[in-house]
Amino acid sequence: MEPFKNFIDAKVVRTLSQLVKAAYPEFDDKRFQKRCLAKLDALELKQRAALLAEELWRELPDDPSQAFEVARQAILPVPLLEEDDSFDGWLFMAFNSLLTAHGLEAPDAALKLVPEVTQRFTAEFGIRVFLIHKPEKVFPLLQRWAMDSNHNLRRLVSEGTRPRLPWGEQITAFVQDPRPVLPLLELLKDDPSEYVRRSVANNLNDISKDNPQLMLDTVEAWLADASPQRQRLLKHACRSLVKQGHPRCLKLLGYQAPKLKVAGFSASPRSLKLGEKLVLQLELQSTAPQTQQLIVDYRFHFVKANGQTSPKVFKGATLTLAPKAKRSLQKSFHLKPITTRKYYTGENTVDLLVNGKPLASIPFHLSVS
Repeated sequence: MEPFKNFIDAKVVRTLSQLVKAAYPEFDDKRFQKRCLAKLDALELKQRAALLAEELWRELPDDPSQAFEVARQAILPVPLLEEDDSFDGWLFMAFNSLLTAHGLEAPDAALKLVPEVTQRFTAEFGIRVFLIHKPEKVFPLLQRWAMDSNHNLRRLVSEGTRPRLPWGEQITAFVQDPRPVLPLLELLKDDPSEYVRRSVANNLNDISKDNPQLMLDTVEAWLADASPQRQRLLKHACRSLVKQGHPRCLKLLGYQAPKLKVAGFSASPRSLKLGEKLVLQLELQSTAPQTQQLIVDYRFHFVKANGQTSPKVFKGATLTLAPKAKRSLQKSFHLKPITTRKYYTGENTVDLLVNGKPLASIPFHLSVS
């Protein structure tokens, strides 16, 4: 797999240089490229974006408002995403870094750059500095953008305001109290774009991690007369709480405490090496007189470096089980090295979760060396 850092390479540097040169003839494109390329190889993705932003800022006009206007003019020739998504958009990471590092020096001019960036890539990272330090300026814009005809601009409203956006700076104020964000999400909950609705769900999922009751109040209100599209949004928004087996969340989604017998819950092989697959098999038999809606998940307790274990829930299946019916299930997990988790040799355990309730457990041994 290509390292993420290589998304910003020498080609991106040259493309960015050409765009700015066309908008600002005084721009020293050769000096800009030389300074960037001298340091690029040693840096990771976000560091590369920050490097391009700082070297660009050195070459732009001294007046911050003029500098941001040059940046805006530079990207106007780039096609909008809905018109042509073939353009290599990773150079816009540099514009996000530019907004983050220098946007507060000229917020009015910088905020004019935001919609141009997000319609060609995304400005969900660059807008966060304004949400943190200048909310009075950005919230009126967000309300207007939520009604815009461009779905990428509408998505910025929901994605940029996420309290815990991956790769983005955490917005502590929204972690503590996300209520200012909810009216914006209300405007977008029935957006015609699945792309936008998915972002709304991600925002609600973020909120659920710190304010589950407030988030579920919203879910309960939105479930009234909900369309199938909105129901899918809410189900996706509840995914973290479903994994936790949150009783109110499961009840709102129509999942009751399971009435089941579990037979033949097994793991094969019971001892495996890193890189091999663990196969889980089981049979569920309903003991209920009515049909049940079931969410089957698997909670692994992986050994850590200190010998303790850390839980991680993986999705299994969503199914409907008729009264007294049986259902056999099989699920494979490839326990291979990944960047987001480090495995250690030792005894691990996997729990069977049905509607958030642990119904069975089985150990297995993993060898890393």
